[in-house]
Amino acid sequence: MIEIYWNRAIGIKDGKSEILKFPENEEKLIEIFQNLRNGDFSFLGEFLNEYGPDIELKTSIMDDKFQKILINYGKYLLNSFDKSELKIMESVKFYHSLEKIINDYKNHLQDWYEVFDPYSKFLYQEDKYLKKILENDLNMEDNDKNIISEMIKIYKNLESLKKGIENYIETVMKIKYPNLESIAGPILGAELILLSNGIKNLANSPAGRIQILGAGKAFYISRKKNVPGPKHGIIFKHPFVHSSKERGKRARILAGKIAIAARIDYYRGSENKDFIEKAKKNFSKTIK
Repeated sequence: MIEIYWNRAIGIKDGKSEILKFPENEEKLIEIFQNLRNGDFSFLGEFLNEYGPDIELKTSIMDDKFQKILINYGKYLLNSFDKSELKIMESVKFYHSLEKIINDYKNHLQDWYEVFDPYSKFLYQEDKYLKKILENDLNMEDNDKNIISEMIKIYKNLESLKKGIENYIETVMKIKYPNLESIAGPILGAELILLSNGIKNLANSPAGRIQILGAGKAFYISRKKNVPGPKHGIIFKHPFVHSSKERGKRARILAGKIAIAARIDYYRGSENKDFIEKAKKNFSKTIK
């Protein structure tokens, strides 16, 4: 077995150990960190053949030099991303944060409104009830009406901001990753890029992995309890999947198309209209 620390590797065999020190050069260490991140241990060479294949990564006490190397490694990772890629990943994180804030805000607004009109929520469907709240036409004291008006104003601004972020993601996705945007949709496509930690990782992922992206907790539980794993992850949001009773089958089909779309976007960088049309026709045939 090999235990890997930031500055050395220790090979353990038959109770005996041997130490292989990594180069002191910062650029070489950054390259080693990148290899470790990608699961590539070939840089260990003969040491790996002698003591592998079991490998365990170990933490170590941080010193000034290690901290400096990690900062440079972080810069290296950031520079390896396309700026549009980072924009998409940050935008979709902000989009989901806004969703949570808006839902929480809406619940508080409804609770506040029920103080003045406690039975109205039983007379309307949820969307019509929210519309009634936003109209703010109840007879109440000016002080109460002013605070609810302010809350409604903020709620509408948050909804407007969310729509703006959604439009921004759609615009960037169409320009940068048109095939993925056409197959998965702008928000789901951005989420897949985020979960994969970049378009490169998504493009190099097999369809089976894409199918269960976002289902990490369910996958872990299935392994722990030795039960069948999840049939889909975040791609469940796609109407092609969640509108069907055969979700597992459709998730496999969609994951395959997403994998191809991501590869076209990453390796070719241009829209393939023929592929998109055939994929959408395939979705239509499956629905029938």
